[in-house]
Amino acid sequence: MTTGMRNDNNMGEQIRRQIRLRYRVTISLFLVPVAAILWNVVQTQFVEGKAWRELARKQRRENVEVAPNRGNIYSRDGQLMASTVPSYALYMDFQAVKPDTFFHYLNPLCNRLAEFLGDKSSSAYRNHLMKGYQKRSREYLITSKRVSHTELRTIQTFPLFKKGRNQSGLYQKKYLKREKPFGSLASRTIGDIYGENTKDGRIGKNGLEMHYDSLLRGDKGLCVRQKVAGEYISVITQAPKDGLDLITTLDIYLQDIVEASLRRELSRINAVSGTVVLMKVKTGEVLAISNLAVADSGVYRESQNFAISDQSEPGSTFKTFSMMVALEDGLVHPDDSVQTGSGRMPMYGRTMTDHNWDKGGYHMLTAARSIWFSSNIGISTLIDKHYHTNPSRFVDGLYRMGLNKPMDLEIPGGGKPRIPHPKDKHRYWAKTDLPWMSIGYVTQMPPIYTLAFYNAIANDGKLMKPYFVKALSKDGADVKTFEPTVVNEAICSKKTLVEIRRMLDSVVVHGTGKNIMSPVVPIAGKTGTAQLSKGAAGYQSGGKSHQVSFCGYFPADHPEYSAIVVIRQPRSELPSGGRQAGGVFKDIAERICAREWRVKPGARSDSLPSIQPPVMYGQASLTKRVLRHFDIPQTEANKPSSDWVGVKNTGKRVELTYLDMADRLVPDVRRMGARDAAYLLGSRGLSVNLSGKGRVVSQSISPGSLYNKGQTITLHLE
Repeated sequence: MTTGMRNDNNMGEQIRRQIRLRYRVTISLFLVPVAAILWNVVQTQFVEGKAWRELARKQRRENVEVAPNRGNIYSRDGQLMASTVPSYALYMDFQAVKPDTFFHYLNPLCNRLAEFLGDKSSSAYRNHLMKGYQKRSREYLITSKRVSHTELRTIQTFPLFKKGRNQSGLYQKKYLKREKPFGSLASRTIGDIYGENTKDGRIGKNGLEMHYDSLLRGDKGLCVRQKVAGEYISVITQAPKDGLDLITTLDIYLQDIVEASLRRELSRINAVSGTVVLMKVKTGEVLAISNLAVADSGVYRESQNFAISDQSEPGSTFKTFSMMVALEDGLVHPDDSVQTGSGRMPMYGRTMTDHNWDKGGYHMLTAARSIWFSSNIGISTLIDKHYHTNPSRFVDGLYRMGLNKPMDLEIPGGGKPRIPHPKDKHRYWAKTDLPWMSIGYVTQMPPIYTLAFYNAIANDGKLMKPYFVKALSKDGADVKTFEPTVVNEAICSKKTLVEIRRMLDSVVVHGTGKNIMSPVVPIAGKTGTAQLSKGAAGYQSGGKSHQVSFCGYFPADHPEYSAIVVIRQPRSELPSGGRQAGGVFKDIAERICAREWRVKPGARSDSLPSIQPPVMYGQASLTKRVLRHFDIPQTEANKPSSDWVGVKNTGKRVELTYLDMADRLVPDVRRMGARDAAYLLGSRGLSVNLSGKGRVVSQSISPGSLYNKGQTITLHLE
């Protein structure tokens, strides 16, 4: 082998060795980092794995609950009565802000805070923030004042704060507050909520908020929260379902009328508390409800829902039910006589007293007039006379009407009627129980129950369940509606109903409610005054205290509304159901009717039509009052021969013609309203049946005909 060839071979071997060396170096340079990576993986996965997994767990929060939006509560006409509004508390984390940055912006920041929030001066804010800075506090409350979402967005633009949380330290905590835009109006009935959920998840505290809580609060959602760049971000995994909205039966305008009228009277007579409930006769819808009690400050506020929960004895408004039972059993007739003497009468070791005993009493009354004048002696004597040997029959009559049955209203904590039965083995039945029960003692009834039965009287005997919610809605569309509920198709016969309504008319026209008679709207109802029991201490301990009431309906001849007014412990004048509670009732009735008959705003008086409203035949005294109230000129075509007049509208004035009311002859009641016609014929001893609505257009017995007492006459109304 030549020398040249050997040299070539040596050179080739060197090149191969260099290539192999470079390959090994390259592989080594690649394998070392890979080995390091693999080592770190092993180290992280197995040696340090537990610690890293714990850190990751802390950075990630699984299944965090997402609160739904609570549903709103609206009035019947869509006005917002309760809604959840967010507010924010402002905090600073002083460890997140650099010292030079903090001091650079401190003065302009304090100036803006003082100017915008107005609760501290700029220097006060400076001193306050310096204390937090010196403590290096991570959760320092900037102001005790909570701000709205709009205010928060503005504050986030202030000097320093506009740098964001990581550089300024500003952060906020969100709080939800339930607000009532109309303040105290029906506040207790709408209800309140707890600040935090109770153990069972309930938020509603009382009222409708509590009863419908599960529907209002909705269903919670879920999310995953992951910490990224120092802040948590949320990823929704299960969306929350917002709560349903409640559409109530309440009317804001009527609610305002009711509360204002009650508040004025409570203030005038310095009463402890008062309640008003206004209902729609045909349906039982509660249109307005107010419960006011005097606070330590002397201001009247919504407190306990007395209309639903008050378990006091109803007093004289209960006499109507006693009379209804006796009439229905056929034991009493409206014209039956009862001796009440001089106003005080001994009864089984106690003394039954009439309100006018100091003026000599009523002496002889009819059964009907015992209701008119609210005679304790008259009613209790009649009931005791017919039921003394069998008091169970009387109480069974009350039960038959349904007076003792709970109606399961929508307001939690409601009371129930308590009417003891003589056969109750757990209670001793005294001889005095029957007469005192007949006048509204011994029993307990929340005001709304009393109203429900007076509403039934106005509603042709049909007892409706009072209710507060018309519908549940979602995004403006109803998902469930609530219809009127009939509890009892007829609490009594039609005959009894006509007689009872006639008596309630006369309470206002002739009796204890005479000062309630209105020139604007006919009212019927019953006054009530009752001594308040102090439990085991009785009625006299600490001096007598009273509850006064009026329960009825209007317009009396065609009822649309029913209402009850209860006032407890008037302290600046003697208690009077007619003057005090009745005065509130009258004011409410007149204001509601004025609203429904009002002239449109802006109309000029000289542009209004001069057409006079139609006036029906009726009682002269009441007709004249109505004409005077509306400034309608009137003339008389003949001399007064009775208290009943016919009317003729001449276009410029109303002409009154006094009607001839001969004894033993059927009066002409055509063109009269149902109320006046029924009263006039009933006072003559006729039994009246009504057919239709409006004014009388015909009568089954011709005017001027002879009749027998107790004979039935049918009136057709249109």
